[in-house]
Amino acid sequence: MSPEFQSSGVATQKSDVYAFGVVILELLSGEEPLKFKFDEKSRDFVRKSVIESARSAVDGGEGGVEGKLRMWVDRRLKDSFPVDVAEKLTRVALECVHVDPDQRPNMGRVAGKISTLYLKSKHWSDNMKLPDMSFSLAPR
Repeated sequence: MSPEFQSSGVATQKSDVYAFGVVILELLSGEEPLKFKFDEKSRDFVRKSVIESARSAVDGGEGGVEGKLRMWVDRRLKDSFPVDVAEKLTRVALECVHVDPDQRPNMGRVAGKISTLYLKSKHWSDNMKLPDMSFSLAPR
């Protein structure tokens, strides 16, 4: 839920944009919106959101953006995705979950960006070359 929806209980288009951004981040990462891990040092549960982990992944740092993003994206994809598209989609989602509702894009803009990124990923997928070989277990 967006911060303003949590405080007021009033849903707006901007709170819907926030929720959509969270869904995008969930789909990209394969994570739930909130996770709680037990910290041995503090002997308490630490809350980590998918938003925080996404920001950390696209901020780069040690290992660069590509390395951190590959580690953050859902492992079930087995590294078979266009990293530049995943990074751009993550950045779009992070725009959607901006704390200030006035800084969030409208859904028309988000849909346009996602459509463009879809076409780039389709182009990437269509250009992936699989080895030209076949396997048969039948005798020849």
